[in-house]
Parts: sequence; structure tokens; C-alpha cells
Amino acid sequence: MAANIGVALATTDRALLDMLREVSWEPVVLATGLAVFPWFTQALRIAIWTRFVGHPVSIVAGVRIAAGGVLGSAITPTAVGGGSIRWALTTRYGLPPGKAASLLAVEAVEDVVFFALALPLAAWLSAPSESELLRRVGGEVWHRLGGGIWSVAVLASAVAVTVVGMRLAGRGRLGARAQRLVGRLRGPLRLFRRDARATAGLVARRGKRWFALSLVCTGLQWTARYSMAAIVIAALGGPLRPFLYWVLGWLTYVVASGAPTPGAAGATEAAFLLLHAPFVPASMLVITTALWRLMMFYVPALIAAVVYPALRPLAQPPE
Repeated sequence: MAANIGVALATTDRALLDMLREVSWEPVVLATGLAVFPWFTQALRIAIWTRFVGHPVSIVAGVRIAAGGVLGSAITPTAVGGGSIRWALTTRYGLPPGKAASLLAVEAVEDVVFFALALPLAAWLSAPSESELLRRVGGEVWHRLGGGIWSVAVLASAVAVTVVGMRLAGRGRLGARAQRLVGRLRGPLRLFRRDARATAGLVARRGKRWFALSLVCTGLQWTARYSMAAIVIAALGGPLRPFLYWVLGWLTYVVASGAPTPGAAGATEAAFLLLHAPFVPASMLVITTALWRLMMFYVPALIAAVVYPALRPLAQPPE
């Protein structure tokens, strides 16, 4: 955070920094609200699906899990992210690991469905004059994601090697110690796989209404999260292009998602700056990037550091 602010102070025109004193409190409150609001929609999604599988988690506990996910994303790479932290916290509230993993997969499907519907709509609602630049940006992102194919291939290879290694170890071909270790792991892994399959089948058979309800929460969650850039840019006197900036917010997340740094630090700022450069005046681009990152990530992390322990007495996991 200090580096983020330092770069902004060093590279931004003094007159623009002085203008920050004239920014009213309303956009700041609105941006903070948009940063925290997704916690409540995430809590609703957790409450919906945990109730569906018969292990209900309260809304308060869901907010605490969401805050814990924010803290986790601040100290782990984006590829690990808040999802794995939420999985671990959800299991503490009585959800079997396999079911918890299945519900995270359902959330991922909801995200894909929502963006498949919302991104074309937002691009279509953007001004016609922005279409060519947006297509150009999309082409650059697609080129950037080409490297992600190799990452997926490496991950798939690692999984395949692990599976083959466990089978060989189970047959005693890698030594007695490895065979004993695999023997101890087989029971939990079988239980995990059984719970995951049962939950996936239950959702497919009886979860359509629950999916629709949770999808509404998904839409509200991501709409709030990616609308923050429009608020920050407008508060600094830039052009108000809510649909365009929403698309660019999603692209920023996609480009930075593979960064190995905690919270994708550095990569997120660079992605935001490069993607928004064609649409934001150059004189305010750096300070806009710094303020957006501050409101999008660092402020919620500071709030989560207070909320997570504060909610513990109200959201005690079962013994």
C-alpha cells in the first residue's frame, strides 16, 4: 500500500493532488460501500448453498467467512486466493470438505454464467465510439491469456503425476513409507470424492431454484465490485463511462489473476493502468490507479482485519 501511494505522489501533478481536497465525502462513502457490499452477497450465497446441502451457516458466519477470504487474498497469490480460505473456514462450520469444495465449484459456475450474460450486455451498452478501442483491448487480453493455457497444462500434468505417484506408492513400488502414507490418505480422499459427487448430483437434480436465487446475489456482487472504478474516475473529474469501466474492471482482474504476488500486488495496478490508459486522461491516470486500488483492496482488507475477529463471538463454529 505504501509503494502504491508513494508512486502516485511522485508521478502526479501537484495541482491534481490539491484537487483531492475538493472531492466530496459522498463518492468516498459510496466506494467504501461498494467494496464491502460483496461480503454480504457472498454471505447470502454461502447461506443459500449450505442450507441446501443440510449444513446451514448463518449470515453472520457467512460475512465472517467472506472477510476471512479477503484477508486470505491479501497474503496469498491470487491463484490461491480467498476461495481456498473460504473453503477452509466453511469446513469449520460443519460442512464436510467434499461438500464445501463442491459448493465452491457451484459458485464458480454461477460466476461464469453471470459474466457470459453481463459482459456482452455491458459492451453493447458502451458508447459506439469506444467499441474499436474496447475490441483492441480485448485482443491484447486474449493474447495475454494465451500464457494461461500453459499454466493449465502444467497444473494438469502435476495432478496426473500426483495420481500416478499415489497409485504406485499404494502398490508398494515407491517404498514402505510411501505406501503407509498413501494408506492413511485413502480414507479421507474417498470421503472427499464421495461428498463432492453427491453434492454435485443433488444440485443438478434439485438445485435449479437455489441456483437462480444465488445467481441474483452473484450479479449484485460483481456489479458492485466492478463499478468502483467508475465512481473513483468520476469523483476525480474524469468521464463517466460505467459500462465500459465495468468491463475493464473484469479484464483487470483476469489479467492480474495469474500474478504470484500476494493479492496480485503490482500486477493489478499495472493491468488497471494499461487497460484504462486509452479512456482516462493521462494527467490523472496514476492517481486514479492508486485511489482505485486503495478503495478496492487495501481499505476492505483493513476493514476485514477488524470485522473478522469482531464477529467471532457472534459466529462461533460448532464444537
